[in-house]
Amino acid sequence: MKKLFLIFLMICAYSAIDAQQLTVKSVSLRPQDARARTNPRDDAKGKKCAIIRVGVVGVENLVFPDAVGNVERSLSEYVIYVPDGLKSLNYKNKSGQEVGSINFEDYGLEINSLASYDVVFESEDRLRSAIFSIQPANATLTFDGKKVDVNSDGIAMINRPVGEYSYTIMADGYLGQDGTVTLTEDNISTVTDIVLEQQLYPVTIKVLPVESTVFIDNVPYSNEQLSNLKLSGGKHLVRVTAANYKDNESYINVKNNLNPFYYVLKKNKEKIVKYKDERTRTNINVRNHWDVLLGAESYDIGKIGNSIDYILRLYKTNHFGGLLSRQWGLTAGIPHKFQAEETEDMYYYAELSLGYGIAVPFGAYNQYLFSSYFTGFGRYRFTDDEALAFGTRLSVRLDISNFIMEVSGTYSPNYSNKFYPSLMIGYKFNI
Repeated sequence: MKKLFLIFLMICAYSAIDAQQLTVKSVSLRPQDARARTNPRDDAKGKKCAIIRVGVVGVENLVFPDAVGNVERSLSEYVIYVPDGLKSLNYKNKSGQEVGSINFEDYGLEINSLASYDVVFESEDRLRSAIFSIQPANATLTFDGKKVDVNSDGIAMINRPVGEYSYTIMADGYLGQDGTVTLTEDNISTVTDIVLEQQLYPVTIKVLPVESTVFIDNVPYSNEQLSNLKLSGGKHLVRVTAANYKDNESYINVKNNLNPFYYVLKKNKEKIVKYKDERTRTNINVRNHWDVLLGAESYDIGKIGNSIDYILRLYKTNHFGGLLSRQWGLTAGIPHKFQAEETEDMYYYAELSLGYGIAVPFGAYNQYLFSSYFTGFGRYRFTDDEALAFGTRLSVRLDISNFIMEVSGTYSPNYSNKFYPSLMIGYKFNI
């Protein structure tokens, strides 16, 4: 019985809405509305439609038979696409009963393609809409002493008679806001935009060493900013860093308190070597760098006692893709004779080379570097006939800090068409 009674009440309420009389408050051109042009829609004759915006408070059951396509309902407004040249706008309730019609000639208007128009209805109860747009969207709204639902976009709409009403808006972590809104006879809706201000708390962060850099939520803060620091409540990531010290990173939970947060950094135990603007935890630079090499090299390991070359080499090393490496440079060779007899292979030379290979640091603090390169070269020999030679070289090299030992095999098809093994020992300077 109770269920039947509730159904009866719902039918009565629905019938009351259907029976509600509407009067036209105003009809006007809306010249600044560009939606009909930016989002056009074609009528049955292929012409661009016009748009009519119908504003009415508290009536959500209107149907417009002249509409082209779907009718949009948003807050207190219907958005209707209509054909070009429409003479009158008919509207019905959802039961299909004719409610009324608007003759545009009575208002001195013609409905033209791509134009926009306003129609404002007045209902029998003469309600007005108070519309709130609130940030953050999870805020709570109390209007005229009653809590009102706010949707996920932070929008709330309340329908009330003309008058002045008070409201309160609250949200966790934000300062609340009170105010009043006045619903007038002239405007069927009043929009109020509210952006709550975050609740900030004073925070003190103390660091050692004092020259440390402090990042809060990955944003760097200067000493001046830290001296007057205020943060919103909740968790924040703090990272403190300084040269030659280990980073300290942790979360702080900011509340309404004045307790300071302390960060004391520990010194690094690893050796740190700086090469201009780049740094690596090793005393061998495995980054991109220029070096000068002074060395002694023999091109015949089996006859090292016969002669050697003193070499001066300027070269550039590039490391990429992990272990991959490239090395290119210019070498000058000066022969030195150990025994009295002359040797045919002694000559001054200048060489340009380019090689690709791998470079692997290892050992404690990476003080050793193993590398191997396959190199192409061109060599100009300052002999009587001033011969130009070219060839390839496969080398294996060990760097111990700045000391170098290299074993290589060289082949030059246009010089002697032989394979020469060689041994080089030297010292390099980083520049």
